[in-house]
Amino acid sequence: MVQLSKTPLPPGITITSADDYRKDVVFKTLAADCYNKCYICEDKPSTINVEHIIPHRKDPKLKYDWNNLFIACGHCNNTKLAKYDNILDPTKSDPEEHIALSIDISDDLINCVSVELLTTDSAAIQTSELLKFVYNGGLTELKEIECSNLRNEHLLPNIRLFYQYIKNYSEEPDLGYDIMIKKEISRSSAFAAFKRKIVRDDPKLSLIFADLLN
Repeated sequence: MVQLSKTPLPPGITITSADDYRKDVVFKTLAADCYNKCYICEDKPSTINVEHIIPHRKDPKLKYDWNNLFIACGHCNNTKLAKYDNILDPTKSDPEEHIALSIDISDDLINCVSVELLTTDSAAIQTSELLKFVYNGGLTELKEIECSNLRNEHLLPNIRLFYQYIKNYSEEPDLGYDIMIKKEISRSSAFAAFKRKIVRDDPKLSLIFADLLN
């Protein structure tokens, strides 16, 4: 999860029903604000949902509140549901200041995601619990399969490729791999929080790419 922005809807555009979520300008604006990826796991799935960061069950107004709407994959949407009603709003605070995500890419490990809590903020605590279930499973057999697919088919290949870019850059710094690294640590990249932590944890890279980590 990374920091996002919320673009105001154009004048005259309102949301009064679920059908309005699908209006071209509404959905395109929402998707662009979320960098066309799930705001929770940061995957770029083929199927995406409109997700309410604060459940609207007790307050119907939240169902059509533009500031309450985000893009999520089906896996995260169905994992979060109404159970997690106080998670970090990435348009109001930087999730990377509260939570650090990492995964070991060794072939002999199960490759579970590490979710490190950096603050005692109540929303950060609940978000960290959600992310553990999103990436590592533990709810149902179906969720275990979904989590395994997310990690093994999407996250791991992405992070391994990123490490290869770093290796190539260290060996051949003039061949343009710095451009690839810059692209991968931008917030628009899939699984950007993982990649940004990798760079932050490297003393040399954190200095070279410091301007992109703020």
